[in-house]
Amino acid sequence: MRIQVLGEGDQPLYTHVVSLEPGEEVIESIGRAARTENIEVAGFTAIGGLHRTKLGFYNDQTGGFDDIPLTEGHVEVLSLMGEITREDGEPKVHGHVVLGRSDGSTVGGHLLRGIVQPILIANVFELAHVRASRH
Repeated sequence: MRIQVLGEGDQPLYTHVVSLEPGEEVIESIGRAARTENIEVAGFTAIGGLHRTKLGFYNDQTGGFDDIPLTEGHVEVLSLMGEITREDGEPKVHGHVVLGRSDGSTVGGHLLRGIVQPILIANVFELAHVRASRH
């Protein structure tokens, strides 16, 4: 086990509200926001709607993602949460999602791709001490 203390007590967070519009791809757009705002480390949550969505389940034997079949054209994002880190200087967005279908059933997995329809609102919680250490 590894434990890393990221702040003491009442360490504030910087919160960025990222509103995505129809046609924007979620992972790419959150990564672009992180690049624009120079975010190094953050967590995020989001709700909204998607179509042309691709989910995956991590396969530890292949080191890749197995597709999770999703035939619906439109789904609701009931819960999307993840983290933003940096890899080779670029934002890396990793998110897990639970999607709601029109019949009330759900499906979840790694969000590999999702096109916003009609809107998606993400709250990005940047670690303040990481921001402060950059200045």
